[in-house]
Amino acid sequence: MNKNVAMLLILLVVGSLLAWPITVLVEQLRKEPDLKQLGELDRLAEDFFQATREGDFDRSRSQIAKIAELFPTLNLPVTIRIESLNAVTQSILAARQVFVSPRVNEEKLLWHATQVRIAIDALYHEHQPIWKNYYPSLNKQLQQLLQAAVERDLTGLREQFDEQYNLYLAIRPAMSVQVSLQQMSALDSAYERLSKEMRAAAPDWQVIRDTLRELAAAVQAVFVGEERSAWAGPWVPGSPPTLIATIALVVLAPLAYVGWRKYAAERSG
Repeated sequence: MNKNVAMLLILLVVGSLLAWPITVLVEQLRKEPDLKQLGELDRLAEDFFQATREGDFDRSRSQIAKIAELFPTLNLPVTIRIESLNAVTQSILAARQVFVSPRVNEEKLLWHATQVRIAIDALYHEHQPIWKNYYPSLNKQLQQLLQAAVERDLTGLREQFDEQYNLYLAIRPAMSVQVSLQQMSALDSAYERLSKEMRAAAPDWQVIRDTLRELAAAVQAVFVGEERSAWAGPWVPGSPPTLIATIALVVLAPLAYVGWRKYAAERSG
């Protein structure tokens, strides 16, 4: 094969292989301003939460007002479902309304601040969101609910269910950002069946126990089933280390081949 033709083919192959990582890198650079703005929103949400926890409600009102003003102007660097976007939006609007309302107890204020905080965190932190830290609490509560159902303790069951469902509603907007529609539907359906039985004068204990087991399995699948292996390290598709390694491999492989051909030609000559 003519050397010029071979070199042209190598350059074409290198160009084709470089197209993907370069495209991804350019896309990431394009998203940088949006990520910076989302980072500012995340900082506001953290300060809003901390101010509420410290009882500084004037600062809380100021921060939630800024969040409500900034959020609609964002060009989100991540793609989310319209239902998830609405859930996050509604959590912000509800929090703003609660913080300007008179005679609202501090527990409710903190609940809304927590909901907003972890919802915005889910938009900004794709791989280690805060909402996943609630798995131990959810799992423990589900085990307690199942125990109450086995003992047919309706009063205890209703009290524990209200507490558990309240926690789920707090983290639901954040979960919906990163959890598949099918998994969210499974969780919502299980909670709806349980809520229906809790309101019944004579609940069906078998339905309650079966639904709690289904719910526990669905919660485990969401929180644990999709965890990345610890061996994955930084090698996430589209991450900077992956792009750098890909570009280096694509560039070095043809150079090594050309070097080997030159070395072989010199030896044969």
